[in-house]
Amino acid sequence: MPAPDTRAVAELQQIPFAHLIGSPLKAAVEAQALAAQSTIEFIHKVGFKEPATGATDLVFGNPADNADAGELRSVTFSYLKKNENDEEQEFSLTVPFLAITPIPYIRIDEMTIDFNAKLTDAVTRNTSSDFTLSSSVSASYSAFWSPVKVDARVSATFNHKSATTQHSQREYSMQIHVRAVQDEMPSGMSRMLDMLEQAIKEVPATP
Repeated sequence: MPAPDTRAVAELQQIPFAHLIGSPLKAAVEAQALAAQSTIEFIHKVGFKEPATGATDLVFGNPADNADAGELRSVTFSYLKKNENDEEQEFSLTVPFLAITPIPYIRIDEMTIDFNAKLTDAVTRNTSSDFTLSSSVSASYSAFWSPVKVDARVSATFNHKSATTQHSQREYSMQIHVRAVQDEMPSGMSRMLDMLEQAIKEVPATP
């Protein structure tokens, strides 16, 4: 098994993984809290009328006091239908807004963090060699009784060149996948909606 590159390990240790992973998780928790706050504001603004003067606001009131939601908001409409005497009569129906409006309960169901680090080191070595050999031979005679004079010259040249080029490349990529779903309604809100449904009444309109 090849030994790990110590320089690559040292560079990976310098990456702030705690910040890269912790920051998205913190953002997800804050988003979950913001979603819960948005649900409370939705119920307050859609389901109830403006609180009376001096009453504690449901959302922005003093946390130490009990919240006063105020009067329930309802929608009333009239229509014609036959009564028990088989005669056409006008009726009115009053329905609370919260009973007919879907309440947002957003919950972060899944969160995936993909972090990829690519460290690439390329080392290029260029080596060149040059060898040159030259020789020359010359002969001369001074007289017939003189010995032959021979001159020989040899020259050689050897050149060796080496060059090294190093290239480093760093690539980082990070992907965050967040999956949010509509959460189940809390039991307290479900019981309140059941009571609001029972409060829906059909009454004959006043002649």
